[in-house]
Amino acid sequence: MGKQVWYYKVGDEKTGPVSHRELQDKLESGEILSSTKIWTEEFTDWLPISEVEHFNMTTLDETPTITIEKKVAYSRETDEDDRRPRPWVRFWARMIDYSLFIFVIYFIARYFGLILGFLDSFSEMIAIFLWTFVEAFLLATWGATPGKWMLKVMVRDENHQKLSFSEGMNRSLSVWWLGMGTGLSIISWITMIVAAIKLESTGVTTWDRRGGNKVFHGNIGVVRGIIVLLYFLCYVGMIVWGQMQMIHRAL
Repeated sequence: MGKQVWYYKVGDEKTGPVSHRELQDKLESGEILSSTKIWTEEFTDWLPISEVEHFNMTTLDETPTITIEKKVAYSRETDEDDRRPRPWVRFWARMIDYSLFIFVIYFIARYFGLILGFLDSFSEMIAIFLWTFVEAFLLATWGATPGKWMLKVMVRDENHQKLSFSEGMNRSLSVWWLGMGTGLSIISWITMIVAAIKLESTGVTTWDRRGGNKVFHGNIGVVRGIIVLLYFLCYVGMIVWGQMQMIHRAL
């Protein structure tokens, strides 16, 4: 008797055949969700993968038995995408988010005639705090922020689902307090260094450990890397331009 094969649906598109191990790996990496519908010859209809016994407690004969704890826990030993913590990727993803949001606030303020120092420290602190609400909303709805999407960083709960708004809010506030030091220049550098060291040594940040979150990293690729580099070059150019404008007005 041949090995059992499976099919799964992403939207209305059917994909397969794949083996049980391949389908399990896709579930563990977050490529498919527990609500994804699957089908095999034994089924009369498509079923959500969460309702299939093979993917809850036991596996097929061709694969070793795994436990619920093994599936949902943050595992650097079994999840290839979690093998490296990648603090720098997460740092630059967050910097993309912050810089974009700061620019949005600045141009909105200029539109309404408000006078703000271009990217001064106080404006940055306000923007970083306000971003916690925006980030929580994006994680709960879109499942990513612009920076995380660009650098293929994905945050999911222990069941591989998008965070709820309250879960996202708790995470974002923890990052704001423990990771960014509320945006205070010197303190923020200290907290970021401490957070990076913990991430490298334990494989998980304090806020993700407390929230039971899983963070996955995809392959960024050359094109995305070049786009990110060009973005930050433009960002630096905008800062220089803004500072020159302020000096010109002062003269």
